[in-house]
Amino acid sequence: MMMLLVAFLQLSTVAANGKYIYGDSEELDERYQEILQHLKEAAHSGSPVHSSVSEKSKTVPVPVFQKVGVPVPHPVPVAVPHYVKVYIPQPYPLQVNVEQPIKIPIYKVIPKVIEKPVPYTVEKPYPIEVEKPFPVEVLKKFEVPVPKPFPVPVTVYKHIMQNEKTHRNWHY
Repeated sequence: MMMLLVAFLQLSTVAANGKYIYGDSEELDERYQEILQHLKEAAHSGSPVHSSVSEKSKTVPVPVFQKVGVPVPHPVPVAVPHYVKVYIPQPYPLQVNVEQPIKIPIYKVIPKVIEKPVPYTVEKPYPIEVEKPFPVEVLKKFEVPVPKPFPVPVTVYKHIMQNEKTHRNWHY
């Protein structure tokens, strides 16, 4: 109870430029001494502190001489075993017919000899009629007129090919 009152008084203090905001410093020091005396008496007697002063709108500035740390319980981590289920496949009996002894097919390469006749050329004579030249007699010559070519107008594009190429590409 005493700690709560001291904490309340510490929270309600307001300081500005080393002086108290309102009231005279001597008057406030007297009130502070009275409060401390009352707290000491309550601590020695073991009875709870009862105060007749009830100011709700006015704060009481109290100088802080020493900050006392209040132990606050914090959660402490405790090692808890965390089990993870891992399913491991287990062997189980299964009906399988196995021949004894196990037969393994063996393949052997056996060469088969096939005799083929070797081809050869055979000369067979057979009769061929050979035409023999016979004398030809020219009786009269006929001249056959052959038409001569005449010029045909063809447009020549100079920008396509003026002279023959000196080099050869893959497309020409």
